[in-house]
Amino acid sequence: MTGPSLTALLLAGCVLAQTCAAALLGSDLWILDSGLTQAAGSRGAVATGAPEATEAGLRALQRGGNAIDAAVAAALMLGVVDGHNSGLGGGCFLLIHLADGSLVAIDGRETAPAAATETMYLRNGKAVPELSRTGALAAGVPGALAAYEYAARHHGLRPLREHFEAAARVADEGFVVGTRYAGVVKQSAEALARFPATRAVLLRPDGSPWRPGDRLRQRDLACSCRALADAGGQWFYRGRFAQATARWMRHEGGLLTERDFARYRIKLRQPIRTTYRGCEIVGFPPPSSGGVHVAQVLNMIEGFDLRSMGSGSADCAHLLAEALKRAFADRAHWLGDPDFASVPRGLVSKEYARQLAGDLRLAAATPVARHGEPQTVLPGAFGRHTTHFSTADAAGNWVAGTATLNTSFGSKVMVPGT
Repeated sequence: MTGPSLTALLLAGCVLAQTCAAALLGSDLWILDSGLTQAAGSRGAVATGAPEATEAGLRALQRGGNAIDAAVAAALMLGVVDGHNSGLGGGCFLLIHLADGSLVAIDGRETAPAAATETMYLRNGKAVPELSRTGALAAGVPGALAAYEYAARHHGLRPLREHFEAAARVADEGFVVGTRYAGVVKQSAEALARFPATRAVLLRPDGSPWRPGDRLRQRDLACSCRALADAGGQWFYRGRFAQATARWMRHEGGLLTERDFARYRIKLRQPIRTTYRGCEIVGFPPPSSGGVHVAQVLNMIEGFDLRSMGSGSADCAHLLAEALKRAFADRAHWLGDPDFASVPRGLVSKEYARQLAGDLRLAAATPVARHGEPQTVLPGAFGRHTTHFSTADAAGNWVAGTATLNTSFGSKVMVPGT
């Protein structure tokens, strides 16, 4: 899904960030780089796209928190040190398995302003895609903060302020810019420079991009995190942040208003539950496309002997490519926001997968001219450049979180003073 977003607060614009930092509690091994190593632990685990975020999650566990605390701590830190992928101005999906066996799916994606129209990105009758990616019109009401706050208050053990204070310290003291971060800043520099507040933080004083080894401090973001530590989401959705954003939007031709912020609510969704070779697979439902298509692909390849093909073999890669072609054809046609579009439940049925895989051949590539036609097995509907984080604890709480600003640094808009 693509949709609007704000953080650091950057406003809207997903890259799948490779997990490059992991830690296990109750183990001697911490993995804090992109190398893959096997490890075993008994008290908890945290994996994120940045060492600082993994360490924040680990500290939450060490202080007596659970996997939910660790996920929220990691997510907030990612917004500081990996701000081109996610942050307080974006959205997220949180899929939680609680120790009692129950599942919670929190939809914290952004929502469009009440004043949004179907023609807002048209000029002279033609679509101007850049308007939906950069600038004031690209921004929607951020949902990540509301989702993290809901998760922490309903299922966490530690005070939420602890996680905000930890993020504030790193924002204030700064972090060393890595090669990947510097590369994204360089690629986005021209768009970032269009907005004075963004330029002042994400580019050097001479307008050049930050370089690997530079220390990036975000003093206004630190102040925002401390305000959230003191007042919680009220400051963001009904207080000074909403007011500052609405003022900026009025001046710059945006649509977001204080009322849009005040009306934002997370949504609790019903997870997608399927099976693969006897294992239960739980995924996030629409408006996420991930859960549906992981289920679709696994259903399609379940009938093939992958073991005999061998991991990483040409046959295995070919099979996955063929299955993904069919799943993405369906994604483009069927997937949408279930509040506005009917998404067939039949997409994840085993019978439909057999239909899709019916013409799949290991000896040759097959064209996929159009989407499939699933049956609605159950009545009704379900209920992107991006980062992912996963946490677990010894009690049996697990969290899989995906957070995004939609494109690198979202809409590139930073609300002055935030």
